[in-house]
Amino acid sequence: MKTITVSLDDELYQRADEKAVAEATSLSQVVPELLSEWTAEEDRAALLTEMRRLFQLADERDRLKEGSAGPFPREELYAERLDRFH
Repeated sequence: MKTITVSLDDELYQRADEKAVAEATSLSQVVPELLSEWTAEEDRAALLTEMRRLFQLADERDRLKEGSAGPFPREELYAERLDRFH
């Protein structure tokens, strides 16, 4: 585990300390949580980009493959349901 030193404006420190006390926590607990959330946003963005890439790859690879699940025209998707009512 790493230890860091952070310089804060006195007013910011006071407000943060009061909020930590009100929430029954400490600044030492809050800072790692905030850093974790902050870095997770980048992780989520990277994950979303990778998922989009994989979906695109799957679409390109499987679209015309026999037994593929699509794409289907709307009429084809609903034909079975519509036939039930005729």
